[in-house]
Amino acid sequence: MKKILICAVPFSDNLGDGVIAASLAHIAGLKYPQARVEFLDIAGRLGFEEENLRGGGAFRLFAKLPSLIRSVIVFLYCLKGYFLGWRKNWKAAVDDADLIVIGGGQLFCDVALNFPAKLFLLGGLLRGKKVVILSVGVTAKWSFLGRFLVKRFLENAKPAFYATRDKESASNLHTYFRIPRSDIQVVPDPALICADAFSDELSPEKSWDIGICVSSLDALVMNSEYEGSNSTQSAKFFATLAEALRAEGKRVLYFTNGASEDNKVLEEISSASDAPKSIFLVPRHPDELVALISACSCIVAHRLHANIVAYGLNIPSIGMNWDKKVESFFELTGRKRYLFDLSPRVEKLGTSVLDLLDDRPDRKALDALRNQVVAGIHALI
Repeated sequence: MKKILICAVPFSDNLGDGVIAASLAHIAGLKYPQARVEFLDIAGRLGFEEENLRGGGAFRLFAKLPSLIRSVIVFLYCLKGYFLGWRKNWKAAVDDADLIVIGGGQLFCDVALNFPAKLFLLGGLLRGKKVVILSVGVTAKWSFLGRFLVKRFLENAKPAFYATRDKESASNLHTYFRIPRSDIQVVPDPALICADAFSDELSPEKSWDIGICVSSLDALVMNSEYEGSNSTQSAKFFATLAEALRAEGKRVLYFTNGASEDNKVLEEISSASDAPKSIFLVPRHPDELVALISACSCIVAHRLHANIVAYGLNIPSIGMNWDKKVESFFELTGRKRYLFDLSPRVEKLGTSVLDLLDDRPDRKALDALRNQVVAGIHALI
C-alpha cells in the first residue's frame, strides 16, 4: 500500500470534520506506516480558512428560499466548481491512489443536494479503483433527486466494503439504497481516538471549568432530520447559560467548532454591551479545537463532534439534541441521561452542568469503543 486517499470534507470550517479525517489518517497509519495518507475535500477546498457565505446575510437569504430553488442553486454551483477546477484536482489525487476511503462524518445526507451532488461528481472518477466506505452517517431524510445521485455514485464507485458509524445509519443505507444489511458493518466514529491522533496538542491542565460550544440554532434546525424542530434566539440562550454558571463561581469558556454561522453568533454575544466577562475563542484548525476542549473540565454542546471529542478525551459533556445523529451517539455511549432537547430551560441545564463536573465517562466503555474503531477500520482497509 503506497497511497491512501481519504475523500470527505477535511478542510471544512466545521472543524469536527477535520478531527475525523486526522483520526482516520492516524488509524490508517497504524496499519500501513509506510503509506502516504492524503486528503481530498469533496467541497473543492484546498486548505483551511477558505471563505464561505454561511455566516453572512447571503446565507440567511438562501435559507429562506424554497427547497427546490436551494437545490438548483447548490447543484449548479457544484457543476461549475467541478468543471472549472475540481475535476482536474480530483483526478490527479485519485489516479495514483491504491485505496480510496469515503469516510467519516454525515456524508450521506441531503441538504439542498449538497453532498449528493458532490458524491455524484466524484463517483465518475472512481471507476476501477478500490473504494471503501467507512464510518459514515446516513440520514433518513432524502429527496428523490438526492437518492438518485447517491445511487449513481454507488454504481460508479462500486465500494468493496460498507461501514456506517451507527446502527441507525446502517438501517438507512439499507432502506434507501438497497445495500444488503448483511454487507453493512458498524464502525463508530474515528474521532473517538482523537486523544491518540492529537496527543501533542492536549492541554496539561484544566483552564476552564465549563466550555460552552456556541452554535447557530437556526442553522442546526435547517439541517435537522427531525420534523418540526424549532429554534430560539441563539445568542440570548448561550449568554444566559454562561451567566448562570458564572454566578456559581465557574470559569466559563465560549468557543465554537469553527463553523462560520456559529462564529457569527459568538461575535454577537461578545460584542453586546452587556457581554459577560468570559473568554471567547474561535479555533481555526482541528488541533486547536481538540486543545480547547481538552482544557475544559466539562463542556455543553449541540455540535456532535464537540461531544465526540470530549468523550474521546474522557471529559464529561452535556449534549443538546437537534438531529438523530446526536441522539444516536448518546445512545451508543450509554449517556442519554446527559442529552437535552434543542433549547432546554437554562435553570435545569445549568444545574445538570454543575452536577456533571463531578462525573466522568466510563473509561472501560470508552476503551472498548476505541478498540472497536481501530479494529473495524483495519479490517476494511
